[in-house]
Amino acid sequence: MKIYQQIPTADELEEFVGVDDLTLVEFVGSILIVIVAIILSRVVRRLVRWALGRFPQVTEPIAAIVGRAAGWLVILLGLVYSLVVLGIDMVPALMVLIIVALVTFFAGRGLMENFSTGLVLQGAPMFTAGDEIITEAGTGRVIEITGRTVLISTPDGELLHVPNKLVIEDAVTNLTAPGIRRSSIIVGVAYGTDLDRAKQAIVDAAERCSTTLRRPPPEALFTEFGDSSVDFQLLFWHEPTILERLRAIDNVGRSIAIVFAERGIVIAFPQRTLWWGEAGSDSSDTSEG
Repeated sequence: MKIYQQIPTADELEEFVGVDDLTLVEFVGSILIVIVAIILSRVVRRLVRWALGRFPQVTEPIAAIVGRAAGWLVILLGLVYSLVVLGIDMVPALMVLIIVALVTFFAGRGLMENFSTGLVLQGAPMFTAGDEIITEAGTGRVIEITGRTVLISTPDGELLHVPNKLVIEDAVTNLTAPGIRRSSIIVGVAYGTDLDRAKQAIVDAAERCSTTLRRPPPEALFTEFGDSSVDFQLLFWHEPTILERLRAIDNVGRSIAIVFAERGIVIAFPQRTLWWGEAGSDSSDTSEG
């Protein structure tokens, strides 16, 4: 059977809609029903958001999504009722609506997955707006969690839209939730340096910085005897944001250089010694008998 043979004729459409029995009042009434449904949907959307907002455990994004869904439901009911007023047989009409709904669902499967994961993120959040996070897609401050994406403002001033599905499937590091964050710097001193004195100087340098937290206190630990230096690792705590971490490392690094200069401690650097053999020796010399 050819595809064009499946297209209904004008007579079939008239029989389906029931044009012969349709009056002007019914036609205008069906249009008014749709208009009222649209207006009522806005009212219902606001009422639902207001009602859900009275519960502390319901976040604003979830209330907005539920309110939007309630509004669309009102519009759908209005459309169905307007079709009834027009005298349309609702059995085939509902079949068409079901088919359209199924096609829309499978065609927008990715969108539905992002929407559902958005509800999960908002209902049991791993992070909230204002937190700074690290994801596979990027790092930055969370601006908003929508029904489809997580909006992240990166340190470079870019706005990153990460699909909710990617966020919930990948590992996420919340930098700001703990309240503090630890960083480290490797410091190498020259061989022959008093190691106890160098260790204390590193800790004193970190404590001088306003960006370093006093609790927990900074700590310098020996790590290894390197090729050209004896290495310490300085561990210190600071505010958790990305920018504060950069500032803390900058302050501590400059402070170490100042304290070492004040106390005569040399920051080691790679050195190489070239050996040309002992003075006066020559492997090409031969003794004569």
